[in-house]
Amino acid sequence: MLKIENKVVVRFRDGRMIKGYTHDFNPNKEIFHVTETQPGEEVIEVSTSLLKAVFFVKTFEGNKDHRSTGDFGVETLKNVPGLKVKVAFSDGEVMYGTTHGYAPQRKGFFIFPADKESNNDRAFVIVESTDNVETWR
Repeated sequence: MLKIENKVVVRFRDGRMIKGYTHDFNPNKEIFHVTETQPGEEVIEVSTSLLKAVFFVKTFEGNKDHRSTGDFGVETLKNVPGLKVKVAFSDGEVMYGTTHGYAPQRKGFFIFPADKESNNDRAFVIVESTDNVETWR
């Protein structure tokens, strides 16, 4: 059986971070595993109840010089399919994008960033780690 490994940056609500690969993340499960990119490649069991979000990334390095303008309003996302969303995390970070499954009573939802230059392909946001989620069509 072929295992698909996703490159992820896991951010905890307390500020900790893990970079690595996961092959068993499932938004409906409470636990998944990350194989760290650090020497030793330790496998870490992660509980989603402690997380801010799981970022599915293009590279682990990212682009330190890239700064999102944050100017992603109705016009920018007008012709993009899906529900438009602005996520304000409890730590002050704000993310704009689209989603196909936001419901405030669920544990979390996937967001696809509006900023195409972002290092994130998508992120799974834990609703409990947000201050506010605005949506529009």
